[in-house]
Amino acid sequence: MDSSFAERLVAWQKKYGRNNLPWQKSHDPYVRWLAEIMLQQTQVKTVIPYFDRFIERFPTVQDLAEAPEEEVMKLWAGLGYYSRARNLHKCAKEVQCRFNGSFPIELSDLESLPGIGVSTAAAIRSAATDEPCAILDGNVKRVLARHGMIGKGLTPRETENLLWADARSKTPLKEGRTYAQAVMDLGATVCTRTKPLCALCPVNQDCKAFQTDSQLEFPVKKVRAPVPEEILNLAVYTDGNEVYLLRKSERYWKGLWTLPQLRDEEAEQSEEVLPAIEHRLTHLLLRIYPVRLPIPAKIPAAWKAFTKEQIKTEALPTPIRKLLLEVL
Repeated sequence: MDSSFAERLVAWQKKYGRNNLPWQKSHDPYVRWLAEIMLQQTQVKTVIPYFDRFIERFPTVQDLAEAPEEEVMKLWAGLGYYSRARNLHKCAKEVQCRFNGSFPIELSDLESLPGIGVSTAAAIRSAATDEPCAILDGNVKRVLARHGMIGKGLTPRETENLLWADARSKTPLKEGRTYAQAVMDLGATVCTRTKPLCALCPVNQDCKAFQTDSQLEFPVKKVRAPVPEEILNLAVYTDGNEVYLLRKSERYWKGLWTLPQLRDEEAEQSEEVLPAIEHRLTHLLLRIYPVRLPIPAKIPAAWKAFTKEQIKTEALPTPIRKLLLEVL
């Protein structure tokens, strides 16, 4: 175990780390789980208002489990990566059913739940119990990859295995909660992706990447395949006061209200061609071409009318919400 690394990080965390985040007020595993899921690939400043709203509406896992999915998606709308919200709701229901509404803290139990991987399970247990558990989220990977110059000449699997071994060797025997927060905070605020603040780093004296001025070469970037594109021709059926939407039932944006597809025979009836939108999902680039149309005489049963005020609060994809708030 690298006790020196852990000791320096813990001391740094107590003095300079983020110690007043809303979820840090509680050691309830439900609260810490909710925060961990929201924080996946999302910045703290973005998460805080969503977390506050969720905890106010769903103070217990039972409250979340018993809520309709539409309400969960509505509160999540705008946070992105919507599969997290669906897994969040599914996980709450499983906790209610399998664990009698008591959120588990054993690693094996946590890892058996939807949306909780090995690192997330470790972060939840450490936050809830103060037990030291090795974690390896994106921020931690960056810290360790630079500190040990891990990854060059290795396959992604070899790199992952070495980073996990390094994470375990550096995890201390005590103060697990503080250490876990420290290594995540270091990656988020100091050892950042493009402009690391190495002069402020408590472990820069033995950071191999810093010593060789090669910080930006780590973590080693994966060779990524071209992102596929999808074209969406969407119809904005509106009279200026209301717009008609339907709930998507599959693939991306599942469970959210969005615009109907433009039918070929309606293309010539358009009142206005609206500005095109480009929106990047995790593994897909959407090119959205919306046109404004009058409300048809016959409204399909699956459609629902929304006012501008409803658009602001209902569960809509971010680019669709932004478009409609400009149209109405």
